[in-house]
Amino acid sequence: MPIKTILLHMANDDAHASRLAVAAALAKRFSAHIQALYIATPVSMPAGATGRAASYGYMAEATAIAHENAERIEREVRQALDGLSFDWTIEEGDHVDLLAERASYADLIVVAQSAAVRAGERVSLHHIPDRLPLETPTPVLVLPPKQPAAAPIGRHVLVAWKNSPESARAVRAAMPFLETADSVTVLSVEPPGQHSNDAADLVDWLHRHGIAARPQSVIASGGEVGDMILSCCGDQGADLLVMGAYGHSRLRELVLGGATRTVLEGLTLPALLTH
Repeated sequence: MPIKTILLHMANDDAHASRLAVAAALAKRFSAHIQALYIATPVSMPAGATGRAASYGYMAEATAIAHENAERIEREVRQALDGLSFDWTIEEGDHVDLLAERASYADLIVVAQSAAVRAGERVSLHHIPDRLPLETPTPVLVLPPKQPAAAPIGRHVLVAWKNSPESARAVRAAMPFLETADSVTVLSVEPPGQHSNDAADLVDWLHRHGIAARPQSVIASGGEVGDMILSCCGDQGADLLVMGAYGHSRLRELVLGGATRTVLEGLTLPALLTH
C-alpha cells in the first residue's frame, strides 16, 4: 500500500525536531498528507507540593508553560511543513493510546526513541516505541535518539527476516521504501546446526516485484539476536531496518520479545516495525 497519510507524533521532547524533519522529507517523497498530533502530558502535582496556595500556583504556572510549549512547537510545524498538505491537532492524555486511536487512518506513524531521563521541561517518551507497534496494525517508523535531520532513509535497507506473520507484514509495509532503495539485504539469523532457505525465498519473492535484494545468513552462536541484527546493519551501512515487532500479553500488558527490545534499546538507525 502506498504511503499517503503520515501520522506524526509531536510533543515537547528532545527528539521532536528530527521527527518533524523526517516526516516532511517523507511527505515530499511520497506525496503524502501529514497528520501532526501534538500530545501534552496532563499536568500533575509534584509529590513535594503542600498547601492550597502552592497547589494552585504550581498548576497555573505548569499549565501556562504547557500552552507556551504547544504554541512554540506549532510554529515550528507550520514553518517546516509550509507548502505541504498537513493538519495540526492538540490532545492531552496517554501518548500511546492517542496515537493508537488515530493509527487506523494513517499509512505510517513516525515516532522516536527518546532519552530515558527527563531533562528539565522536556518530557521523556522512552515507552512509546516499546508499546505502540504492539497496539496498532499500522507500521511504525521509530527514529533513533540522535537521527540527523538531513540523513536519507531507505537507500540501504536491511530486512531482519524470519518466516512469520510479523516479518511478512513488516516487509509488505516497507514496500514503498524497498521499491526505491539502492540496495536491500535480507538477513536471517540461523540457530547453530540448522539451515533454511527463508532468506533466499524472500529474495526470490522480492525479485518478482522488481526489487534487487540479496540474502545474508548469520549463525546465532550464543549471541543476542538483537545485537547481531544491529551489528549487521552497521556492517552493511544500512539506513533503514525493517523487522517484525514480537511481543505477547503478560498480566494484561503487552511485553516485547527479547530481540525487539534489544534492537530498540540500542537503536542507531531508523526502524520500521509492525506486529
